[in-house]
Amino acid sequence: MHELSGLPLFAKIVELNSFAEAARQLQLPATTLSRKIQQLESELGGKLLNRTTRSLSLTELGERVLPKALLIQQTVKELQEEAEHISTQPTGKLHIAAPRAFSVNILAPLLSQFRQQHPGIRIELDASNRFQDLTKGSLDFVFRIGELADSSLIALPLTQVDYELVASPQLLAHHADPQGPAHPRDLQHYPSIRNHVDGFILPWHLHKQGEVYQHQSEPDLLSDDLQVSLMYALDGVGIAYLPYSLVYRPLQDGRLVTLLDEWQRHHPTAYLIYPDRAYLPQKSKLFLQFIKAQLPHFQQRLTKPGHR
Repeated sequence: MHELSGLPLFAKIVELNSFAEAARQLQLPATTLSRKIQQLESELGGKLLNRTTRSLSLTELGERVLPKALLIQQTVKELQEEAEHISTQPTGKLHIAAPRAFSVNILAPLLSQFRQQHPGIRIELDASNRFQDLTKGSLDFVFRIGELADSSLIALPLTQVDYELVASPQLLAHHADPQGPAHPRDLQHYPSIRNHVDGFILPWHLHKQGEVYQHQSEPDLLSDDLQVSLMYALDGVGIAYLPYSLVYRPLQDGRLVTLLDEWQRHHPTAYLIYPDRAYLPQKSKLFLQFIKAQLPHFQQRLTKPGHR
């Protein structure tokens, strides 16, 4: 195959979803980039991209070729970074994605610490609750909480994540029973603050002595941001089901109280996800070592004292 050099160009176009932006970042004339892709398509015997004046989409052949093109793109990138490596100082960029509240409360201080230790490594953080596909983007690492679907990736368990069912004393004082619900089914009589990810409303999992309850009623307030839900709960407008790391301070100072304490909560696991590759660049190895050293920090911040 003579046009192997076109594969990383193809990967870059898909990453940016734009011929023009790919040409600009690659510092190539747009006509040259188009010609390279046409030559690659000729070599492969089919079109890789459906291109209009408004959008790009992958053909069936493009879908099959993209994973290999991404691998070559990453290999070329790593070789370039190694060529620029000066003495023992690691360089390059780490592109990381994590849920927004996790980024603010847990991750940001750690990234600052890592950056101080390795000033040659640039960090780009996507703090978003949207699902991030590590296999199709330019991401090096993704932090996730909960079940994992893609077995082609490596998942480093960090710790379990504890949740609390909370409400403000003011909210309870305005209901018939100021002690709060006696059974999870009583939650239907209280306004609820719910969260969603990409439109999927996250359920509330509670269980006790073999009895399982999953709260799925229509929310009174819905948000994709846990910090917003915390503010709602503090304002006394509803009951919320939130990570312990977000509510432990308001619980300590009495602005929030826990409900249904005899019922166990769901304890999902937090993971660090990265591609399954035989070789990782030095920047990634250093980040993995750093995160592994921080496991006690994750446990301290994300689990209740009695669960550590």
